[in-house]
Amino acid sequence: MEGAGDYDAIALKCVPYYEAFYGTVLDFVHPEDKKILELACGTGIMTERIIKKCPRAQVTCVDSDAWMIKKAGEKPALSEVKFINGDMREVPGSGYDAVIITQALFFIADPDRRELIAKIHGLLNAGGRFVSGDMFAPETDFEKEVYKRNWIDLMLSNGMSLPEAENMIAPLDDFCGGNTIRSFSEELNDTGFSRVIVPYRWGYYGIVVGYR
Repeated sequence: MEGAGDYDAIALKCVPYYEAFYGTVLDFVHPEDKKILELACGTGIMTERIIKKCPRAQVTCVDSDAWMIKKAGEKPALSEVKFINGDMREVPGSGYDAVIITQALFFIADPDRRELIAKIHGLLNAGGRFVSGDMFAPETDFEKEVYKRNWIDLMLSNGMSLPEAENMIAPLDDFCGGNTIRSFSEELNDTGFSRVIVPYRWGYYGIVVGYR
């Protein structure tokens, strides 16, 4: 199993415009937030940014992968974070100012995703934010081919080999299914989020923010 540093380094090569993506997610975490929940936290790539911006917040992180939770918990900057190894649809509690999830929703099938959205809506304070930075299916086949080509070129420029880059995007269509930014935004509206905005889009990657 790779170390957390290796995993994080691979993410740097794979996520298009890494700092722009994570930086835009972080734009919707506010320094005055007192209680923050991060779902599918992985090795804590996003968590480290949240803690740096909100050092006084109570931060809880959930992931179903015990190894990733362990590696995140070993990072000195995250010593005060509460880590939970478990199903993010079963997280207890409420009263969160922000719920964050990155690069995980595309793994979740339609009925389960709608169940999760409803759960998140119930966890948030009035006016709280659900920030989802993820991969979404393109609306057309033309977009799909353009986005894949651009993404492969970017990974190659980051030092990955062509087979590595092609293997990275090969399962995308199966994972994303028909979950587009438009359909996901509609799901948030249908769940009861009062406002839904899309502050970032690059190819398959997008950030959707729902306000309770």
